[in-house]
Amino acid sequence: MANPFERMAARMDVATVRLMGGTVTVNGAAYSAIESQFLSEMGPVVGDGLSLVVFDESYRPRRNDEVVWKGVEYKVTRHQPFNGKPQIWIE
Repeated sequence: MANPFERMAARMDVATVRLMGGTVTVNGAAYSAIESQFLSEMGPVVGDGLSLVVFDESYRPRRNDEVVWKGVEYKVTRHQPFNGKPQIWIE
């Protein structure tokens, strides 16, 4: 059984997806995701672009995964873990 912090974090994830999330399609499979924002002063370091945090532990990101977000087609250009979830940059 999860400890109290893990249970609270799981409830916060559910609330985050419910209030701010959308459906992203990656390689034909649907997942819950939110747009990830980064500080503007970090722009030159990480570059401009669209980033998503995918709220599904079954998704394993790979470069060039085919993504549909808000009706627009993209490809994954890079990825990294973010609080235990995959964060993907799409172009």
